[in-house]
Amino acid sequence: MSVAIGSVLALAVAAAWLAALALWRLPRALDRIHALAFLNVAAAILVTVAAFLADGVSGRSLKILVMMVVFLAWAAVLSHVSGRAVLMREGRSA
Repeated sequence: MSVAIGSVLALAVAAAWLAALALWRLPRALDRIHALAFLNVAAAILVTVAAFLADGVSGRSLKILVMMVVFLAWAAVLSHVSGRAVLMREGRSA
């Protein structure tokens, strides 16, 4: 494994730890959803970059790119739905 790939994957792990720390420290559920959204974006981008560094432009790295785009779209929908559910549970409207 090259140094660049290891560094990018280490950044992905650091982002996961940062999000875990934020989940522990943030007081409200809506704030925690923001921490999870950060993790979704950071991890998707960094894993995709690592795939392209490892393989270049290949079938496998393009599949990972498509999977991450679908993952980011689905994560955005889930974050929105979760945020609305939290607001409804608190008796507020969006």
